[in-house]
Formats: sequence, structure tokens, C-alpha cells
Amino acid sequence: MKASSARDIVFAHAMETAAAHEALPTAERCSAITAQSLHALGADKGSSRAAYLRFLQDRARRIIEAAQLPPDIRALRQQQAGMSRWLLLAVLLGALALGFAGHAITDPHRVDLLSLSLIGIVLWNVLVFIALLFSSVRKLVKRRKAVVQPLAATHGAAAPAASGWLQKLQAGKSAMARGTGLRKMALNYEQNWWQINQRSRHAQWVMLMHLGAAMLALGALASLWLTGLTKAYQVGWESTFLSPTAVQNWLNLLFSPVHALVGLAPWTLEQIQALQGWAADGAPELETSLSQMLKSPTAGQRWVQLYTLLLFIVVVAPRLVLALYQGLKLWWFNRHVQLPLQQPYFQQLQRDWAGRATVLQVQPYSLEITPEREAALRRYVAAHYGAGAQLEWLPVLAYGSPLPEANQSGAQQVLLLNLAATPEAEIHGALLAQVFERWGAQTDVWLWAEDFRARNTGAPSRVQEREHLWREFVRSAGLNASLVPDAGV
Repeated sequence: MKASSARDIVFAHAMETAAAHEALPTAERCSAITAQSLHALGADKGSSRAAYLRFLQDRARRIIEAAQLPPDIRALRQQQAGMSRWLLLAVLLGALALGFAGHAITDPHRVDLLSLSLIGIVLWNVLVFIALLFSSVRKLVKRRKAVVQPLAATHGAAAPAASGWLQKLQAGKSAMARGTGLRKMALNYEQNWWQINQRSRHAQWVMLMHLGAAMLALGALASLWLTGLTKAYQVGWESTFLSPTAVQNWLNLLFSPVHALVGLAPWTLEQIQALQGWAADGAPELETSLSQMLKSPTAGQRWVQLYTLLLFIVVVAPRLVLALYQGLKLWWFNRHVQLPLQQPYFQQLQRDWAGRATVLQVQPYSLEITPEREAALRRYVAAHYGAGAQLEWLPVLAYGSPLPEANQSGAQQVLLLNLAATPEAEIHGALLAQVFERWGAQTDVWLWAEDFRARNTGAPSRVQEREHLWREFVRSAGLNASLVPDAGV
């Protein structure tokens, strides 16, 4: 699911779990919207996950449109869960400036073969690559299935602390909802949306880390090259504790990727000894191939080229490849956002979606269907069969009338009896026998209990006795009875 669609669903969830507010649609309105969305998608016969997600998207859009939210709260659903583009640009430019300044300060007018700024960048990146490799191997060995955190309701358990201080700060700054129930709704949405986007946020931050490292190295190289435009570099090295042999081994190890790529031979001890100290031009030739290092006439140019190749091979190129990989992951995560569909909120909607193809054809028996009774029965159907279930009414059968012939509509047949009547074998028994013979043992028998309960509120034992009597009577006919509406509804 794309991030834009998931964001609407999370926003609708926050609205439905918030405290009642004049700006939010009521529970009855949300139920009506569910039915409207199911009927609008009635032509979509697919039972796949994709079809269910389309229903969630359409329903969420309708609920948001039905709300009377202030413009600034409504604009919250357009916010991204990651960093802004300005922050991304600031970090990259800051890394570039830091790399430029670091080299300009440490090595202003010379190419130090033991430059702390350049060698430090290389070593730090090598350590990072080793850590990333170790982390990847560890994840492969201990591979775990990703767990999607449930959405927190506005009323109930608080959102996890890991949902992000940034969202809390943003909600706190929103004067739009200060002191109202909408503020809690907005904060709940931001926390849940931040939680849902953990994978994409992680990929975005890792991508920024790789791009920042590449920009840091490019900043150091920019300083190296720009300084050479107006200064004649001195080339060499000096150390109190390192011998020429140690420096030779270290530089050959450090520049081994460059040697392997361009075919340079390892440097000899004599070449390294000749560079001890400083010289503007006149150091011995170090190149043995690559067209004599592009025919560089000076030692300064040659070492600038070598360090440039080193940083591009070891730092810039790998970091850009890793950033591209994380960018692809970010693109994928933003188009495959995972919602906690196992949560009760979505389970109820799943039941509504699954019941969209259910058609119940009710045959009332000696019971007038008043608007109040019809409304109660529809609520019962929505709760037990899903909001998408359709209810059809057959003409009321008069007391003692036989069951009409079965139609070929393919609808699920239901017999509706009145609990207030006393079951009679010659009347009700014959009717149930006809139901069993024509409609089958799977037929539902509903017992309308509301009127009898209302007349006997002071005699619960009598109600229980009548309910038990009818249940046993229907069971003896080979059918199962259900009391409608549920007790307490």
C-alpha cells in the first residue's frame, strides 16, 4: 500500500477512536459510510488482500471528507513522516563544508602523506563498512519476521515512547487544537503515523548518513584541488615515532586499492625515504603505469591525483552505491506500507468486507416489521455478518400460514419468530419442519426477544425460561435458534 493511502487510513483511525466531537463524524455516520463504501465497491468481486485494502482506502477517504476539521488539522495528513528536504540539504551542505574546512585547516599548503584529515576519512569509512558487513551477516543469521506495531487509540493505552518526540513537539506547537479534543486526536495520528513509518524513516536516515559521508570526502577533495590552484604544494612526510619502513608499509597498505585499480607497483623504501621532509617539486618519480600518472609534471599533482583516486575508490563510490540502495529501499517502503491488520479495528472492518456478498432473506412469521424493529435487526446483522451484508424482507406470514415456496435467488434464508408467542407443536412445529425440509438444517432461526424482555423487565427468570423453551423447541426440529437483538443491545 502506498504511503498516501496508508496515511488516510491511519488518519481515519485516529478520528474514529477519538472522543466524540462536533467536528468528527459519529459512530452511526461511520457505520453508514462503511455500508456506502461496500456498496460502491460492490462490483469489485475480488476477495484478495488488494481488494480489501481498496475498501479501507475508499472508506477512510469518505470518513475524512465527512469531518468538519479546521484546515490546519486537515493539513496534518499531508505531512511526511521523515525528515524535510531542507534538513536533508542542510546536512549535505554541512558535511561538504566540514570536509572542506577540515583539510584546509590541517594541511593548508602541502600534501602530507600522513594527512590526518584524509587518512582519518578513509579509516573511519573502512570501520563503518566492516560494521555494516557484520550487522548484515548477523541479520541473516538471526532473521526475524518484522512485527507491525498496533495503532494506539486516543482513548486507551498511550502510544509508545518510541513514536517520536518530533511529533509531540509538532502537535504541541499546533495552536489550532490547543485545549480541545482535536489536539489529542492530532497527536494520536502523528504518533501512529510516525510508528508505522519506522522502516522508511530508518532507510532515509541511513541514506542520509551515506550521502553525508560522501559529501565529507568530496569537501576534503575540493579543498585539496582548490588550494592547488593558487598554491604550490610541498610533498612529503615527517614523524617522530614512525620509521621510513613503517611509513612505506602503511602507505602501501593504504593505497593498495589504488595500486590494484590502476596497476601501480608498491613503493620502495628508497622512494619513501626521498619524500621524508618537504619539497615543492623534485621528489623522485613514483609512477610506473597509467600513462605515468597522466603525465603529471610535478610531485604535488601526482599525490593530489593519488589521494583523489583513493577517496573515490574507498569512500565516495561505495557510499553512493549504499545511498542508492537505501534510496531504493525507501522507495519500496513508501509503496508497501504495512498496517497492523491483525488489530481489532481492522478485524471488524475485515468482517464488514467479508460480509459484503452476504444476502439475508428474512421471512417474518406473525410479527410486524416496524421501523424500530427493522433498525434493531439491521444493527444485529451488521454486528454479526458485517456492515456489507444485505437484508431483504419477505411478506409477513400470518399465524398458521404455510411456508411459501423457496425462491432461486441464492440468498441465505432466515426465519424470524416472535419470542413472545408460546411454541406450539401443531403450528410452529409444522412450520419448522417445512423450513428444515425446504431450506435445510443450516437455516438460521431468529427469535425476536425485545418485546418479551421489555414486558418482563421485573421477571428475568421468566425471560430465561421462555428463551430456553424456544431454544429447545427449535433444536428438536433440527435447527439452531439465535436471540435477536443480543441481550443488552
